[in-house]
Amino acid sequence: MGKFDKPFEVLGVKIGDKEYAIDIGVIGIIVETSEIARVPNSKNFLKGVMNLRGRIVPVIDTKRITSSSLKESTGLNVVVTQIEENEVGFLVDGVTEVMWVQPSEFDSTIKIDSSNYVKGVIMKGNRLISMLDLQNFVRDQIGS
Repeated sequence: MGKFDKPFEVLGVKIGDKEYAIDIGVIGIIVETSEIARVPNSKNFLKGVMNLRGRIVPVIDTKRITSSSLKESTGLNVVVTQIEENEVGFLVDGVTEVMWVQPSEFDSTIKIDSSNYVKGVIMKGNRLISMLDLQNFVRDQIGS
């Protein structure tokens, strides 16, 4: 049995004009976008770093890791995650809702986003929500 054999909780976010979901288990806090300092010569997905209560947290421009838009994000919120040893912020255009997902509402074989960091689709009524795989993103791009 896979990870999605029982109901799970996600946070709905807007990235560009599309809706995505993030596993609630990795989310620490959500903050309004504060000052994000650019990092010279960094990867294109790194928006910069922010000071979060005395800790320096890298902030990822989530639009750069999804197919929602090629434009740079003007996100309003930073979803701060704790993935393994890494505290990483993900810039999103908005937070929609926390929702429970039944196993029958999730399909890992369907992708409506060409990103390597989408693990499937959540079907809620007539809504199709791409489930982001932030753990793999952090493992591939940030982890040691």
